[in-house]
Amino acid sequence: MTLCDAGDVFTIPANLEKSFDQITRGVSHVFSSGALPIMLGGDHSIGFPCVRGVAQCTSKRIGIIHFDRHIDIQERDLDERMHTTPWFWATNLPNVSASNLVQLGIGGWQVPREGVAEARKRGTNVLTMSDFEKLGIEKTAEIALELAWKNADAVYLSFDIDSVDCGFVPGTGWPEPGGFLPREVLKLLGLVVAPGICGMEVVEVSPPYDTSDITSLFGVRLVVEALGTLVAHGKMGAHKAIIDKPVAY
Repeated sequence: MTLCDAGDVFTIPANLEKSFDQITRGVSHVFSSGALPIMLGGDHSIGFPCVRGVAQCTSKRIGIIHFDRHIDIQERDLDERMHTTPWFWATNLPNVSASNLVQLGIGGWQVPREGVAEARKRGTNVLTMSDFEKLGIEKTAEIALELAWKNADAVYLSFDIDSVDCGFVPGTGWPEPGGFLPREVLKLLGLVVAPGICGMEVVEVSPPYDTSDITSLFGVRLVVEALGTLVAHGKMGAHKAIIDKPVAY
């Protein structure tokens, strides 16, 4: 692998929409070059502009595998598109279908009714922590891959750190008890990444809230696990095949 830290996207914290535009331009610049974009958030609002940055570089269909305790698919929150809304807007993109959105680990106490109603309306695929406990790691991965890849040409991975039990990742803005255990989620991540991904984000890591950097270290481990899996399965760079649209900057 050849790795490059492209630096920070210039965001404007008081202007979500302008920040989204900047993020989309940054991601599309990296993706259109043939590199695999890996974004380190930031809150989960970046899910929408990151997926948009990939989607606008291709005419192909993109699925999403989303690790989280929260459903994040309501239309707005406090009248804005923010961290609880990314998948409403991402699945509005013409080549990102809600039927290819697979959400793993849902079940935190803060799952707004508006989001649940929207997920049901759009026909997304939700596997709760209870589902995961019943199905096990391998079966959960099998179902996730079948649904995310059905009639899709590539899959994007979104990992919210709060999908992991908060005892292991205290450095996040919305810590949730009862999430994945670290070794469970690392195994599950490796299984769903094995067929290849077209991009990855790790979001909601907040170093000021962290203890002994353990949340940051786990976020890094997730990225390393994904990259190692891609290399081991010969899928590093496979996403280049879907790049077929020029990007205007």
